[in-house]
Parts: sequence; structure tokens; C-alpha cells
Amino acid sequence: MVDEFAPDPMDAPADSDKPAVSIHPPTVLFIALVAGYIIRLFVGGRLPLPRAFAEGLGGLLIIVALGLLMAAIRIFVEKAQPLLPATPAKELFLKGPYKFSRNPIYLAMMLFGAGFGVATSNVWIIITTTLAGALIHFIAILPEEAYLERRFGAEYAAYKARVRRWA
Repeated sequence: MVDEFAPDPMDAPADSDKPAVSIHPPTVLFIALVAGYIIRLFVGGRLPLPRAFAEGLGGLLIIVALGLLMAAIRIFVEKAQPLLPATPAKELFLKGPYKFSRNPIYLAMMLFGAGFGVATSNVWIIITTTLAGALIHFIAILPEEAYLERRFGAEYAAYKARVRRWA
């Protein structure tokens, strides 16, 4: 039985519709980095790379990650859009790093975690960062994409067909 007096979700203001993201993704990465550090304390797990090479490669990944993160955040600031993933989107971002990745902030987070793991020669940080990426895919990316499809329809579908999720 349909309740004829129930509000139609399509009549709700745009601000009441938002992605169903329950956990802040940077928190997931932080927990992964700490877990990787703790696991290595008890189990070991050093990357078999010369120290200077590991630090250089890891440092390069971290620099790329921070550059990508700053470029993505700049667009949020320009558009006066809150950075929190569980907030309503005012518009699609189609420029800057969003031209080649639908998720440049999450990509930057994963590059940072991998870079930190390589720079510290900690295989467990690389593993836990990878697991964090998989978790973020399910708890943040998929709900965000479903929301953006509802919110922007054909415009988001065209963007999604044109631009890869990660890179």
C-alpha cells in the first residue's frame, strides 16, 4: 500500500540528498597506516630495497600524492564545496585532476600510503593501504557514485563513461 501523504523523495531539496558515506575515508587510511606500523613491530616485513632507493621512490610517490591532493582540494575551494564526502554536491567537477580521475583525492590518499610504505620499507603499510583502498571503494566510492548518478543523471553518466575511476 502506498502512503499518498508520504513525501516524494524527488521533491526533497537538493541539500537533503547526499552520499551515504558513513566513515570518513582519511580515517580509514590513518588506521591502515597505524596498523601497518604495529604489525611490522611484531612480525617484521621490510621491503628488500636499498634504503636510498626506497626513500627516493617513496618520497616521489608522496610528492605526487600531495600535488594531486592539493590540485583536487583547490577545485573544492574554488567552487565553495565542502570537502566532506557525505555532503550534497552542488556541481560536477570536470577540470583539473578530475579530467583523468573520478576520485583524485582517494587516488592521492592511496599514493601517499604506498609512498609512505615504500619510504619506510614497510611492506605491511603497503598491504594495509591496499586493503584501505578496497574498503574505501565500498564504503565511499560506490555510495558517492550512486549519489552522483541520482543527482546529475546523464551528465554524470557521460563523465563516468569518459573518465576512469582511479586513473
